[in-house]
Amino acid sequence: MGAHLRELLRSRRFAVTLMPRRPAPPRAAVGLLVVACACACASGEPSDDAGRVESQTEAIRFVDATGAEVVLRAPARRVVSLVPSATETLHAMGRDDVLAGRTDYDTQPWAARLPSVGGGLEPNLEAIVALRPDLVVRFAGEQDTRTPARLADLGIPQLAVRPDRIDDIYRTASLLGQAIGDAAAADSLTAAIRSDLLAASAAVRDLPRLRVAYVLGGTPPWVAGAGTYIDEVVSLMGGDNVFADLALLYAGVSPEEFRTRSVDVVLLSEAGAFDPTLAPGARVEIVGAALEIPGPGVVEAAYLVAERMHGRKLR
Repeated sequence: MGAHLRELLRSRRFAVTLMPRRPAPPRAAVGLLVVACACACASGEPSDDAGRVESQTEAIRFVDATGAEVVLRAPARRVVSLVPSATETLHAMGRDDVLAGRTDYDTQPWAARLPSVGGGLEPNLEAIVALRPDLVVRFAGEQDTRTPARLADLGIPQLAVRPDRIDDIYRTASLLGQAIGDAAAADSLTAAIRSDLLAASAAVRDLPRLRVAYVLGGTPPWVAGAGTYIDEVVSLMGGDNVFADLALLYAGVSPEEFRTRSVDVVLLSEAGAFDPTLAPGARVEIVGAALEIPGPGVVEAAYLVAERMHGRKLR
């Protein structure tokens, strides 16, 4: 979620879009139109649409994070990912060969070969079309209604993911595995992450629990509440979120409110994002942006967070 959070914070839509707790996805499925020209463009060659339909014995169907039914006539082979955690998931599955485009927030060296389409929210639609995708992976949410509407108008299939929680890591991998026709790679990745997180949690089992605040930055400081990926990882690794009583997933808290909390450790993604006088006596630790990206890097993020919280190497 890291790039998503930062993009929303900069665009001043953060409070509107991410503060409320996530409702359950709607049960009703909404069909997505798959236009024949999108498949022809993906191949880069003229095609006999009727012949393609007849040769596909069974469409690929699954339900995405919005509750919408995604229908693909064949496994996706040119994927433009607007979600950095989804981009990383395909790479971790060993299937970044299907990636045709990324966002400006995908800064890993291995992703440098991929053309960027701008931000994950309101990306450059012309750049997307030029990449001839047979699938676009986008954020599920109301913060960008233009992109899904335009993709639908253009007949480009889209898959919405919602990377909010640890379980969403597994759900996103499963959706991507179905979309590219490689469920085995998705299952292998999720099994490895589950196993490694159990081992990470066991490494802190006998350590004292600490009172922790995670500050994303901003003025007043924005903090992570309960029901977030950040809260889950901190709890898993021996920390108790001092802002778990917030009614919101993420919120700005006043300096006065912050000072009422008893805090052992303040975790930050970057230096200078917090006034240490708000938590007298607390250790302030920099963990980078790893804890803001619910993706396959969760195990490394968990160990890093634990080592910063507890002040010791765990492996």
